Amino acid sequence: MAQRAPDDPNLHHLDGRDLYGPADAVELPLPDRLHPDAATHRRIGERFAAAVFGDGGPLVARPA
Repeated sequence: MAQRAPDDPNLHHLDGRDLYGPADAVELPLPDRLHPDAATHRRIGERFAAAVFGDGGPLVARPA
């Protein structure tokens, strides 16, 4: 990504550990150690939405 980022302003990186990290694994362990359950999907989705569509996020509509 670092090689392409200067040429592509629409390329963004979001570390998945910011969506579901070690502390989350303790609180909401993956039932089969691979796939999230409904509560974990909700947490990941809420964090994703806040990160990319929230204040300062890369996908926030900006005035032209």
